[in-house]
Amino acid sequence: MEFYNKTKYNIDDIYYLIESEAEESIYLDFKAAGSLSKEPKKKEEIAKDVSAFANSDGGIIVYGLEERDHKAHKLSYIDGNTYTKEWLEQVVLDNIQRRIENLEIFPIRENGDMTKTIYVVKIPRSSNSPHMSADKCYYKRNNFRSVKMEEYEVRDLFYRESVPDLRISEYLFDKIKEDSDCITFCILVQVANISNTIATLYKLNCYISAFENIHNYCGKYISEFISPTIVNDNKLKISEMGKCPLFPNEVLDMLRVEFQIKKDKIHDFVNNTTFEFVLMFANKTDKVSFLAKDFNFN
Repeated sequence: MEFYNKTKYNIDDIYYLIESEAEESIYLDFKAAGSLSKEPKKKEEIAKDVSAFANSDGGIIVYGLEERDHKAHKLSYIDGNTYTKEWLEQVVLDNIQRRIENLEIFPIRENGDMTKTIYVVKIPRSSNSPHMSADKCYYKRNNFRSVKMEEYEVRDLFYRESVPDLRISEYLFDKIKEDSDCITFCILVQVANISNTIATLYKLNCYISAFENIHNYCGKYISEFISPTIVNDNKLKISEMGKCPLFPNEVLDMLRVEFQIKKDKIHDFVNNTTFEFVLMFANKTDKVSFLAKDFNFN
């Protein structure tokens, strides 16, 4: 989801998708230039694909990028003079009911050339779902495809607006202090409410692997509110309950933990430690995990 979380896009982002052979998924779709056409059937396809993301968990469609075996393959430029950003916006507006709020379209042009245009269409998980396509059907994402929804799935979406939807929006693992013997690290986790409903009951668990090693390294926890426990597989578990209502579009710092590691143990710690965050709310979860060595502490 790193590509989805960006706020701006440029041609280097598209080349990266190709070079890394990024795969289509429930969150990402690639469309060659021929997918944009003024033919009615092509407009229906655009509406089907965009509405499917909105009815699911959101995602991105890259128009102007050809796929092979569902992997980003090569550029397939769109003529931005013929198919403008405004034209694409209007196709979405005219062919999808209800309107999808906060949809964004980012034009990318190779060296400023309008005839070499790529559109990154960023579609949010809609709290105003279900969204009906121009063919009077409802679609969802299934792996790398847009497929028709079952009747019960459409009915379930009508209740989405009344249920809060939270995400782990940001996480940080960083070195914040150093003395002669130890280095102090900090874990910071932010949670966002991406729905239109106030969240009042939510909890965040942080799991740190190889607790025994951490304890041997120093095991000094600096926090006003945490009460660490040991769980299966020798993991350290730190939990934090939401202490206040989380309003729509609000982001808060949910968990902050500081601990010290002895300098002569830093290498082992960085190479052997895994972090996992599990956010629980409304019978749903959002999970993020990473390795300590993924971060640069220099």
